[in-house]
Amino acid sequence: MDIFRGIDKVLPHLNFAWKRHKVILSNIANADTPNYRAKDVVMEEESVGKLKITREKHISPKSREGFRVIEIQRRLVGNDFNNVSLEEEMAKLTQNRIAYEAYMRMIRGSVDKLNNIIKEGRQ
Repeated sequence: MDIFRGIDKVLPHLNFAWKRHKVILSNIANADTPNYRAKDVVMEEESVGKLKITREKHISPKSREGFRVIEIQRRLVGNDFNNVSLEEEMAKLTQNRIAYEAYMRMIRGSVDKLNNIIKEGRQ
């Protein structure tokens, strides 16, 4: 029985939300920087997780993060060749914060269950 299975399933999404948060904040910080291009984080194909290790010396597929930073292709917002839209970035930031909080609640629920199991075992 794997008692951390719930946490293991949510953790990649939590890491994705944390990385995306940092990228969005970087976009907002560079909103007035000439020639800056907005970036975002995308999940990569799940095919990496489906790889099998057939030999002992193979590299584990879990070594990859599962997401990557890309440059957003959109029209220029200002005359300084910057394509950051503060309204869009603030909307993304709010959406991402809500997702992060939901993932944290899921993990907290798993940890609370483990704590209950530990407390019941002491009695």
